[in-house]
Amino acid sequence: MKKMNIKKDNIKKDQVSFFEALFRNNHEIMLLINPDTMKIEDCNQSACLFYGLTYEEMITLKISHFNCINEDLLKKEVKYAKDGHKNKFYFKHRLANGEIRDVEVHSSPVQVNGRDYLLSIVHDNSELEADNKLLKKENRFLEKRVSERTYELEELNRQLVTAKADLERELIFIDALFESIPGYLYVYDEMGRLIKWNKKHEEMTGYSSAELSQMTMDKWYEGEDLIRVLAAVDEVFKTGYGEVEAHLITKNGEKLLIRSNGVVMTLKGKKYLTGIGIDVAERRRLEAELANESKLLETTLVSVGDGVISCDQNGDVLFINRVAQELTGWSKSEAMGKSIEEVFHIVNDQSHKKTGNIVQDVLRTKEIKELETDSLLIAKDGTERSIEDSAAPIMEENGDVLGVVLVFRDFTEKKQKLEQIEYLSYHDQLTGLYNRRFYEEELLRMDTPENLPLSLVMGDVNGLKLVNDSFGHVMGDKLLIKTAQIMKTACRSEDVVARLGGDEFMILLPKTNANEAKKLVKRIEKLTENEMVGTVAVSISFGFETKNSSNVDIQQIFKKAEDYMYRRKLTESLGMRNKTVGMIISTLFEKNKREMCHSERVGQLTEAIAEKLGMDCKSTEDLKTAGLMHDIGKIGVSDSILNKAEMLDQREWKEIRRHPEVGYRILSSANEFAEIADHILAHHERWDGSGYPKGLKGEEISLEARIIAIADAYDAMTKMRIHMEDLTIEEAIKEINRCSGTQFDPEIAQVFIEMILENS
Repeated sequence: MKKMNIKKDNIKKDQVSFFEALFRNNHEIMLLINPDTMKIEDCNQSACLFYGLTYEEMITLKISHFNCINEDLLKKEVKYAKDGHKNKFYFKHRLANGEIRDVEVHSSPVQVNGRDYLLSIVHDNSELEADNKLLKKENRFLEKRVSERTYELEELNRQLVTAKADLERELIFIDALFESIPGYLYVYDEMGRLIKWNKKHEEMTGYSSAELSQMTMDKWYEGEDLIRVLAAVDEVFKTGYGEVEAHLITKNGEKLLIRSNGVVMTLKGKKYLTGIGIDVAERRRLEAELANESKLLETTLVSVGDGVISCDQNGDVLFINRVAQELTGWSKSEAMGKSIEEVFHIVNDQSHKKTGNIVQDVLRTKEIKELETDSLLIAKDGTERSIEDSAAPIMEENGDVLGVVLVFRDFTEKKQKLEQIEYLSYHDQLTGLYNRRFYEEELLRMDTPENLPLSLVMGDVNGLKLVNDSFGHVMGDKLLIKTAQIMKTACRSEDVVARLGGDEFMILLPKTNANEAKKLVKRIEKLTENEMVGTVAVSISFGFETKNSSNVDIQQIFKKAEDYMYRRKLTESLGMRNKTVGMIISTLFEKNKREMCHSERVGQLTEAIAEKLGMDCKSTEDLKTAGLMHDIGKIGVSDSILNKAEMLDQREWKEIRRHPEVGYRILSSANEFAEIADHILAHHERWDGSGYPKGLKGEEISLEARIIAIADAYDAMTKMRIHMEDLTIEEAIKEINRCSGTQFDPEIAQVFIEMILENS
């Protein structure tokens, strides 16, 4: 054999291709981040799907766009990861649709082409709650299945000579399962004393069996953790079930973050609290162990369904439950001992010919099998039902098959819904237009010489994010629906109108030249001229391009249409945002006259303070405008909260406290007001650093924001108090003087007090 010469360069290229494919096609969410700028330099498709953005959108953003913590703190965390001091983080990430997800991020420094980056792998922990619910559901199913299984074993005991050995193996399995559960088991009596536990309890806590027998519930926790645990215990005894997360203190003083669930068990008239505690930090390891446990229980879990029939290795019926009797029309006494093919009579939905023998397939292959989708169950009285079915082998420890369990359910109603599901898979649920999936498939179908010239029109709704931030997503959805209706009205029946996602729409125009495409755009723009959604004007930026030759790649046509659209959007969207900001402040004042008067007074006060401080004319005028618009973010606060006469609860205060950030986003989007946006964001910061939203301190807060803060507070004390009587001028001055140096800049406070006294 000849010796092969392999160049090192070729090996290196293969390695690069391998790792590139590993990154791109990985199901894990992966981001490549510049640790100095926090910019997302690259990401895989899983990241795009998770955050709800395209690849092109993702690589224009910083990781702070998604992270809910403030940017300064995020920079510290990034530095920890860059220096290798820390590689695991827990954050809340905001998706493109506004949904907040709990994520676990693993970040490691890497070098690519000689540059330093962070490779971040993001795990969505939000699904863990769903996993817990599924586990509880499976546990409840197991309890039900154990009861049914006991009855089966009694039936099998009279027919199988090996029943006693099977029962002993079952008991050994249950005992092994009790000790192999990846967490500690506990039983407390009504006095809170620990009376039963497993070995895992001793291992995790470090206490011996003798020491555990002296433990009570209150010895495991302290402080807030103890309060939460006791509250959860009360809930268990009231409702029968509860769960809680708290830090459990081990014998050596270590604190373990434990998630516990509990149920009430009643024996001989006495109630006991029993449940499982799992170390959350070991969740990944436990998930792998649970997967192994799940395989051991697979035969039981696949039996979930309406009807259950079991048979022996000869195919004779051993057990049939009530639902199976109803569906087949065979009573238990009639079915017992009969061939399962006679009782479980299956034919093809279309031909009505008998289908293959699924039981024999399972006995032969020792694998789980499913019926063909077009299967009908013929009942004893001739009734036909569409069914879903699965069959699983009943295995001995040595691998021999004892029989088969059939689980089936009436599929009729579900089958009727499949057509509706198929419809939804190709349509946008909000607008009723075709979705991206249909668009991409239809683009491939239309991209033929017969459809030339083929024009692509791309549209983007202007100001959607601003509308969502200001009026909420319900108003934004109405804007998208109205846009879809206008486009559908303007297009021909053979045109494909699709919503690609977010605020982007696409129109496919077969056999349409550039001039005709331009006319369509003009027609849509004409239809939008007087269209309003509430007080919001409908505005769409369009771009289009035409494929005239089959030699041109359709994706190049798409890119040109997209680029054209973005060029137009740069100019059209700016004017739209400026109009929208003016409309937002008008809307706020129209719906709440009290806020209007307050804002006008704050504007006048800030102007007076600026003049007192000797600020120039432009700064004084800008400050007056900022004072007038300081509460523009309250456009997103419901009227019920703004006008509530009673004290606000915690949730309502949380909504109110968002208004500086909302106001900042609204004003920073419009060039005309961008300079004052930072002052609006900071007008609830405090001199001592205890304010919000950023906790700025002292001169970290802009001078303008400090002036607005004192004017806002003074007017609120003297003219805006809903829950109590307004303060007099003297009382308000006394309060401002008291808060000087804590809430307010002491120098501005002194100037303000002097100004008020001079004018009173």
